[in-house]
Amino acid sequence: MKETLLFVTKGGEDCDNGFAYILELAKNLDAGVAMLMVWQKGMMNAYEDVMAAVAFAEAGDLDTVKELMQAQEKEIREAAEKKIGEMTEKCRENSVPFTHQTVSDDTVTAIKNYLKSRHDVDMVLLSPNLSSGKKGIDLKKLLKNITKPIVTISRPVEA
Repeated sequence: MKETLLFVTKGGEDCDNGFAYILELAKNLDAGVAMLMVWQKGMMNAYEDVMAAVAFAEAGDLDTVKELMQAQEKEIREAAEKKIGEMTEKCRENSVPFTHQTVSDDTVTAIKNYLKSRHDVDMVLLSPNLSSGKKGIDLKKLLKNITKPIVTISRPVEA
């Protein structure tokens, strides 16, 4: 059975951060790539969107609040689907088997559940977008729940 590398990333515009590394590693190991994209529903990133939603909510216009939230969720999904398409094409060009799954859950729980259903995963590689910022992944919790080797991919250091 062929080895599989699990690439875990947060949904959004930078979901492909670290993918080039995964692809090269998969080619060198003659392995496949499985991508688990984790995102949170209702993410509202822009301050203006949050403030607009609050203003409409205070005015009692809940339909507009819902519309704003759904519009941003749709944008996030479309950006993620475009990136998935690009990653799929890169893997196809390099003859690397590629599968993907998108879930809305806590990252550690999502990885744990994914690994329960996929026994062919040999290594878990975490995208740089999971370790940046204050809301990064809890590595201690991850190590406690996952028995596979875990690699965190970091961004290149800027000069």
